[in-house]
Amino acid sequence: FLPPPRSSKHVLTEDIVHREVTADHKLLSRRLLTKTNRMPRWAEHFFPANVAHSVYILEDSIVDPKNRTMTTFTWNINHARLMRVEERCVYQVNPENSNWTEVKREAWVSSSLFGVSRAVQEFGLARFKSNVTKSTKGFEYVLARMQGEAPSKTLVETAKEATEKAKETALAATEKAKDLASKAATKKKQYV
Repeated sequence: FLPPPRSSKHVLTEDIVHREVTADHKLLSRRLLTKTNRMPRWAEHFFPANVAHSVYILEDSIVDPKNRTMTTFTWNINHARLMRVEERCVYQVNPENSNWTEVKREAWVSSSLFGVSRAVQEFGLARFKSNVTKSTKGFEYVLARMQGEAPSKTLVETAKEATEKAKETALAATEKAKDLASKAATKKKQYV
């Protein structure tokens, strides 16, 4: 077990509740996490001061060494009437470069508070998006420690490079399309 990275100061406790290896060699785990849960100022007016400022979260994970995937499903078990956040992440080997790991991350945010559910959901989604960067840094930290090195590039840096490459490719494709359209227009004029 590796200690959580410094970017995980909001994680107060992590406990493994259940762990087993299945007959088909998958590792199933359930963890209980306690995290700080700072409410936005506007929400403090709606709730009494004694509302707990920590949230309990369950995380189920499946590590499949045969298919080289890891799937996590996470959800809060308290404050669920106020806001329920569910997240599923699937980590797998990138099909184009086996040295890379890609993640598909999905989240569902819901609230059953009459009159303010939309605001609560928007806050939850914004908070989720800001926490994605922190969790990515934590994941990189753990991977680097497991490999005995510091990560050479963060996933954010890699994503920025991929975005730039995609922009360059799109620009080149646009120029090529303009060139082809121009040639097609010239040929059309020749036949008229």
